[in-house]
Parts: sequence; structure tokens; C-alpha cells
Amino acid sequence: MTKRTTVLFSLAMLASIGSASIAQAQVSNPAKFTLFGGAGLPVGDAQDALKMGYTVGGALDLRAPLSPIGFRGELAYSGFDAKGLSGTGVSADLKDLGLNANLVYWLSSPTPVTPYLTAGPSWSHQTGTFEVDGQSDSDSDNVWGFNVGGGLQFALGGLGTRLDLRYRRLSKNGESFSVIPITFGVTF
Repeated sequence: MTKRTTVLFSLAMLASIGSASIAQAQVSNPAKFTLFGGAGLPVGDAQDALKMGYTVGGALDLRAPLSPIGFRGELAYSGFDAKGLSGTGVSADLKDLGLNANLVYWLSSPTPVTPYLTAGPSWSHQTGTFEVDGQSDSDSDNVWGFNVGGGLQFALGGLGTRLDLRYRRLSKNGESFSVIPITFGVTF
């Protein structure tokens, strides 16, 4: 009987030490920074005019210890070239510098991979450039919209990483621009 009590007491102590270490790790770092990059896939009307582009950026996650809900602020830069202009002497592109302010909901998972859902408002400064025979012109505008998506957070070797898929829609004066960024990030 004493042996069983000693074993149970020892297991209880180990469990409490382990959970204290996990709690301390979460308390000690409620902020995470991520650098990310990947493809930008135009959809809807944008798909007819633009080729697949790129997206790069950074994110700051703020999450209270043991909470499944957090906040993510993102700064992203994307670039897209116009379709159907090769061989015409004409070139056009679109550059997009944007901010997202998202709520993030991390789902519980029995595996080391943690899925999450995210959504929030988006703001963007878009600049379109058009060049014909060496003469160029550009136009820029500020637009508002939203983004919604999800991803997977996981460790890759010793690195914290993230794979993210979003739908981002920006609108102004009845016109919209929609893109699906697919990015991979490294978290610090």
C-alpha cells in the first residue's frame, strides 16, 4: 500500500512540475513574431486581369496564456503583373501594401500541429503602374475590406512555423479586388 501511494504521489508531482513548466513557457512569451512569404492568387475579376503574384510580410501575435483566442496584426506587401500583355510593348502591374487586424482562434489538437481560424478588417494602399513605349503612369488608392482564413501552426525541427491560407477582399467605389494568399512563415 505504501509503495502504491509513493508511486501515485511521485506521478502527481511530475505532472504538476510538467504543467507548471508548460504554463510558465506560455506566460513568459505571450507575443510571437512571424516572417512569412508565399503566393498571391488573384480570384474573381482580379483573376481575369492579373497573373499569380507574391506576398511577403510580418505578423505579431498577442495571446493570453492558456486562452484559445488572440490578436494578430499583420503587414504584408504583394505584387502582381498584368495578364495578356507580352509582345505588345505594354506592361502593367499592381503593388499592394496592406494591414490586417485579426482575431485568431486556436483549436485544440491532440497532435503537435495546432490549427487556427482567423478573420478581421483589412486596409491597403494599392498602386497600379502602366508603361507604354517607355512612358509610364501610375495611380494609387487606399481601400478597405476584410480577410478570413485559417492555418496550421507547427514545429519544424527547432523552428516554430506556420502555413496560412486566406481570402482577402478589398473594395472601393463598387469595384473589388480579391486574392488568396498562401504563405509559409517562421515564428520567433
